[in-house]
This record gives sequence, structure tokens and C-alpha cells, in this order.
Amino acid sequence: MQPAVRVALLLCAVLVFAHPSLSQSPQTSSDKSGPSEPVATFKSATRMVTIEVVARDSKGHHVTGLKADNFQVFEQTSSRGKGKHEQKIAAFREVRVADLHSEPADAADLPAGVYSNAVTPREDLVPPTILLVDGLNTDSHQQAQVHVQMMRMLKSLPKNIPVAVFLFGHRLQMLQDFTTNPSLLQAALEKANSTAGAGVARLDPRDDPDTISASLDQVNAAAGDVSVGSQGQGAAQAAATPVIDPTIIASVKHFEQEVYASTMDLRVQQTIEALISLGRHVGGYPGRKNLLWISTTFPIYLSPLLDDSGNSPTEVSAILGSGTSGMRNYSSKLKVLARVLSEAKVAVYPINPAGIQVSSLYEADNRIRDHSARGMADTLRRETTMRGNEQDTMQMVAEGTGGQVCTGTNDLSECIRKAVDDSSTFYEIAYYPDSQDWNGEYRTVIVKSKEGGLRLAYRQGYYARLEGGDAARDEKTELRDAACEDYLDASSILLTAKSIAPDSPDRLKFYMTMRASDLTIAPSTAGGHDLDIVVAVCTFDEKGWPVHMMSDTIYRTFNDGEFHSLESLGALPHILSIPGPKPVSVRLLVKDVPSGRLGSIHIKVAGLGPTDESKKDQSATAQ
Repeated sequence: MQPAVRVALLLCAVLVFAHPSLSQSPQTSSDKSGPSEPVATFKSATRMVTIEVVARDSKGHHVTGLKADNFQVFEQTSSRGKGKHEQKIAAFREVRVADLHSEPADAADLPAGVYSNAVTPREDLVPPTILLVDGLNTDSHQQAQVHVQMMRMLKSLPKNIPVAVFLFGHRLQMLQDFTTNPSLLQAALEKANSTAGAGVARLDPRDDPDTISASLDQVNAAAGDVSVGSQGQGAAQAAATPVIDPTIIASVKHFEQEVYASTMDLRVQQTIEALISLGRHVGGYPGRKNLLWISTTFPIYLSPLLDDSGNSPTEVSAILGSGTSGMRNYSSKLKVLARVLSEAKVAVYPINPAGIQVSSLYEADNRIRDHSARGMADTLRRETTMRGNEQDTMQMVAEGTGGQVCTGTNDLSECIRKAVDDSSTFYEIAYYPDSQDWNGEYRTVIVKSKEGGLRLAYRQGYYARLEGGDAARDEKTELRDAACEDYLDASSILLTAKSIAPDSPDRLKFYMTMRASDLTIAPSTAGGHDLDIVVAVCTFDEKGWPVHMMSDTIYRTFNDGEFHSLESLGALPHILSIPGPKPVSVRLLVKDVPSGRLGSIHIKVAGLGPTDESKKDQSATAQ
């Protein structure tokens, strides 16, 4: 039976035969602990880590036919010392694209008035590829070349690889869902251009000849030149006294640096939110996914180092009486991004479309702010540092998810070929970590082969999701972003919703079901089985702006009778009432707290006007 058909039948069964005891108000329990053994098809509180491993010989050819006994998996954490702890392999399989299906299953028509976030993939689907064109972080003058290269890349893709095309400007937009149809992909790539990168400040203010501080420096320099050509003691004194106080110029430079850093903050925030949204959206597709991120990206650090006078940032701060100007470190944000994408089994391949680059100092149309030997040396140093920091960003995201960086080449089609080749044959190795201390630290994963001469490629580790304490605040922010800010629906928990008669005309009411196998329902030490989820809703106005978010934590212990009913039904029902005034659209969301998995549906409410275009494509219409 096709997965889409199973979804429809499951929904109908839930709507007709839902057990009354399962849809009652949640019961409370003071004991949230429980053993880690999985029960039936439900996920247990113990977290399984899955690593996709690509094995090659010394010539770069894929090595097939390996078994679990050929591998060893170790974990290394700072909290447990420098030693490696071997992990017991719980599940193992070899994945060969040649043995898999190339197309997702056809979606089945849902009953009228019913909405779902089902992605309807085959369990044995070829690992799909996502093309993400990043218009915000790619220089505008490179976009025409990117478009030409994209068409060439399309021809290099194997014909059995499902591909989806996304465009990121100031928002994320799906241009084409997963397909192997080259005509559809070509049409999507024709639209894959954005002007979001135009006007974005990419040049360090200290090297920009059009800034206010540059004009002030020119005034002082011009005054000095005039004085040098003059005669007499008065002229010499004028040469030693600048027209504009250097402290004022230093303050202007400080302000310009902060404005530049704040602009970068916004770029980084928008980019990371888009990538996280994309990871949540494809989380429901089984197995490995390749994300080809075509972008010049952003720097992992902003470090001014020295100002034009040679003073260190500390000295500048002492002079100006304020914090160091323009210092930023985005590594913590990238760690969160890598965690979300790796949990969704998305391997990121950052592809720099700039190709082989030379210093901008040697470009004919480049205008130089400071033509002195020291000034040009400082400009070259800053540009080299910036490109290195951008490379570090790509490297951190790639290593955190199991992908590879492609830069310094003018042949992007070769980058695509290598990325897709990684998914042609690989091994899935899963284990339950022997450390259950989920404290948010980074755990390094080391995979070794007992076969000599093999080169293994895999993600280098993962972040143990925090529990309690600061994690509660972090997860509250994550929940709000997923419910109110994401442009795409999350698919790691299969949801369905049916609009039912509300208690009053200005309210909305939905009968929701959640696929039970996507939830963590673990045995409780006090007896029964524990469930810990959050149900949330975000309402939107006619422009697509979020208006109000509501959430409810549901912690419940099922007795044996309730658990068996839930097990046989395969879905957990829940009635959600949304108070007035009636919104234009809503997003319904469920989060499984122990695992962090999310499921959401964005629904347009009929008769109250259109939603914002950024959300329109992901909306259903409630009758």
C-alpha cells in the first residue's frame, strides 16, 4: 500500500473510531522518568544517533558489501575526558541508489476540509537533492554567472535523483518540489534569481571610499597637502594641526563599524532561520538528503583587529569610552544550525559560485580608499581575513552535517557531481549513546573501519540537546520561530487537521491527529507510558504577519488500556480551540519534547482575505 494512501486511511480511521479516552483533557503526573527501552513501534526516551558513512578506497572508488562488523564507532566529549568511548552499533544497512525508487509516491486526495503536512515519500526513495540559491549572501554581479552554471549543473545531475529548487532572498521560497522531471527543474531554475543581495554592505567600512569617515580623512589630508606647499612657520603649524579632530573621525569610524556589524547580524539571522526552516520541512523525508547551498555565505567572525591609527580594539574602546566596534562571533548560531540539519539528516554542501578569486586590489574597476603602502596592506589583510572567515562558515556547516565544501573552482557542475556521488552508495550506522547526560555539549563521533586503506567521510559529531534549565528558554524561542516565523511546514511529525464547528462564530476549532510512531511514548517507572508534547498555534493577519501565539504543554501518562488503544489506532487525537477574533490564517504545530521533532500545518481561513505571498504557497484553505 502506498504511504499516501495509508495516511488517508489512517486519518479516516481516527476521525471515525477515535477512542474517547484518548481525546480527553490531559492528565498530569509528577514522574517524568522512565526506562529507555522502546515499546512496539513507538520511539523511546533513549535517543538514537544515525551516522551516514561514505567509504572509498585509495583510488576514490566506493567500497560496497561491508557489514556492521567492519566498523567501530566511538564518542569523545570534553565532560568525560579525552578518552574515546566505543558505542554498540544498534542498526546497520548499506544504501545503494541503484536499488531504490527515483520518485516519491503520488499524493492521495484527502477528504474535504482535511489538511496534512504529509510528504508521502517512499521508504526506499533515492536520497533527494535540494538546490538552494542564496540571493542574499551572493554578490549581485555573480548572479548572472550562477544562472549559467546552474543550467549546466542540471545536465550533470543523474536522471533518477529527485531534486527540489529553493530560492532565498529575504525569505525562503520553494520554486519546485522534489521531481526528476528536467523540464520542471529548468523552469524553476529560470526563476532562481534574487535582487536581495543588491545594496547589502559587503565591504568593510575602513576600505569603503564612499563612507563619511573617508570624506573626513580626505579633508585632513587635503589640508596637510596645502600646508606642505606653503611657506613660513604658520604654515608648518597648520600642517601639524588637522582641520577635523581625529577623535571625532574615530567616533564616526566606530559608528560605521557598528552599523556594518548590525547589518551583518540581520543577514546571518535571516540566513540561519531560512536554513533551519528548510531542515524542518524535509525532516519527514526518510534517510539522507543533500543540500547544495549555492552562496558566498557570510563570515563566521567579524574582527576589526586594528583601527587606522594602529591602536588595538581595547585601546580604541578606552579612547571612545564604549565597547569594541564591530566585533562579532556567529559560531554559536552555526552550531544550532548544524544540529537542526544533522537531526533532519541533511548533509550540506556549500558551493561558492565566486570561483577562483583574486584580491579586489587588482581589479580594474576597484576604487581604493587609502593608496599608501600601509593602507593597501591593511586592505589586503582584511579582505584575506574576511574570505577565510567565510570559508570557516562553510567548513563548519559542512563538517557538522556530513557534507563537503566546494570553492575555488569555476566548474560548479563538478561540485554537484561530487555531492550526488556521495549519496550513490553509503552506510547508515545507528547507535544509542552510552552517555545519557544531555547537557548541550558537542560530542565528537569517530568511525573507524577494520578494513585497511579505506577513507571514510561522515559528519564529525552532534550536539546533545539540552534538557531543562537554559534549554527551556532556548526551546521556547525555537517553538515561537517554528510556529510564527517559518515559511515552510515542518514534517518530522505527521499531522492532520479537520476544521469542526466552533463554540462561537468568532472562534476556530480543529480536530487534530498526530502519528503515534513519530512521538516518544516511553514506559514509566510508576507504570503506564509517558507522553510529553507541546501543542501550539500561531495566528496571522491579512499581510501574513504573526498576531498571537498560544501553546500548551501536554504531559500525560497512559494506563495500559489507553496505551493499547493508541497502539492499535496508530494516531493520537487532540481537539484545538482558537479564541477570537478569527484570524486570516493559522499554523498548527506539535513538538515532541524528548526528541525535539516538529510537525506543523499552515492553514488559510476562507473568506477573510489573502495571506502574504511568502506563506500563500504553503497554505490550505479551511472551508
